[in-house]
Amino acid sequence: MFYLVIESICPTRRRGGRWSRMIERPDNLTDLVFAEIRDRIVTASLPPGSPVSEATLAKELTVSKTPVREALLRMRRIGLVEPTSRGLRVTLASVRSVRQAFEYRAALESQAATYATRHATGEQLDTVAYWASQSLRCAQGSDPAGFRQADQQFHEAAAKASGNEYMLLAIEDAFVLTVALRQRDVSLVRDFIPDALEHLEIAEALRARDSAGASESLARHALRIMDQLLDAMQRPDAAVSAG
Repeated sequence: MFYLVIESICPTRRRGGRWSRMIERPDNLTDLVFAEIRDRIVTASLPPGSPVSEATLAKELTVSKTPVREALLRMRRIGLVEPTSRGLRVTLASVRSVRQAFEYRAALESQAATYATRHATGEQLDTVAYWASQSLRCAQGSDPAGFRQADQQFHEAAAKASGNEYMLLAIEDAFVLTVALRQRDVSLVRDFIPDALEHLEIAEALRARDSAGASESLARHALRIMDQLLDAMQRPDAAVSAG
């Protein structure tokens, strides 16, 4: 499961006159701890380069060290934290790390699309198409929060359609890392309509069981966004490392 917490303001998610918070509940305490620490990294309340203390986090979250330790092990594997001579710290973004994260995600999602054309049920493909259309609706309605929610749901649905749980978990990790890098470290105002149109193209290729088309479209989608972020990072006024 993708556990990003995003405030959705799409018209389809309104309840009782207020916009509902779209949260998929994690399965256990370690997932809850992981989600909390991850959100602190994405929002920079744990800034890039800051030390990450297992004991401090356990105290702040009022949990034992065990779920914190397990969450940090996963974060290290993903690339959200990195080891130093004094322990762990929040990973510093760089051109290299962004490129590698997006290339990894592109490769995974591209292969997942191939499997989805073979294994996906009609219902799963309908879900992919639904979130593709919702992403366009939110993009055209100048609703960035709603778009991000639909974008997350679209990529999760496409990954689930592969029918491969191992690949789904790997894509989840790659998605978390790329979202953290782009939302926290790169100041970039983007038009989401091209992204949404590509979602529709991918959904159509999946529905047509077009393996080559779906695979190529998903990889191109991720790499186009990567190129935009790398261009932004390498501007003279960029506030992130280009190492």
